[in-house]
Amino acid sequence: MTGTLTTRRVLGAVLVVVAAGLAVAATFLSAYSVQIVLGGRELRYEAGFWAVGRDDFRELLPLEPFELGEPAVGAALVMALAAVLAFRIPALRVGSLLGAGLLAGVAWAAVSRIQGLLKLMGEFNARVPIEVEQGEGVTLLIVAAGVAVVAAVLHQELPRADQVEPSGDGVVVHQIDDDADDTDTPPYGYPVIVEPKSD
Repeated sequence: MTGTLTTRRVLGAVLVVVAAGLAVAATFLSAYSVQIVLGGRELRYEAGFWAVGRDDFRELLPLEPFELGEPAVGAALVMALAAVLAFRIPALRVGSLLGAGLLAGVAWAAVSRIQGLLKLMGEFNARVPIEVEQGEGVTLLIVAAGVAVVAAVLHQELPRADQVEPSGDGVVVHQIDDDADDTDTPPYGYPVIVEPKSD
């Protein structure tokens, strides 16, 4: 099966490209937002993966953009290149695993930053509630990372348990009983003709 294109491998390559596209799209959506309603006025902060979209707090709160756009796009690029180039050089399929791992790490970092932000906002003694919301970009990035991991495994096309051939050096050992009769097959696979002794 080595060197041949199978449905599973092609599906894996297509899903790798889809996951890469989702990851790139996620970086152009909102990463998180912070909102406070003060005296009937809504103050809002919106951060993306590349820059701040809106800042009504004027740096009064320690908020900043994710700046995770570059690693997310880098992971997507590695996955897409691996999916395309692996049709010519099968060994490059490992690149889809590396890209998926990097993308999963970026998604984990994004979720960790939001969790840290929630903890930080909880430590403020604000007189009004502070709402922290995860953006669509982080949600889509998590979905992209999940698809990427599944797709990368499919892209490798690891053999199933029933398709694995036993490893060996090709030597077959036969055991012959000591008290075997003349009807047993000799070790060389054909009977040995023994001529009777002449007197």
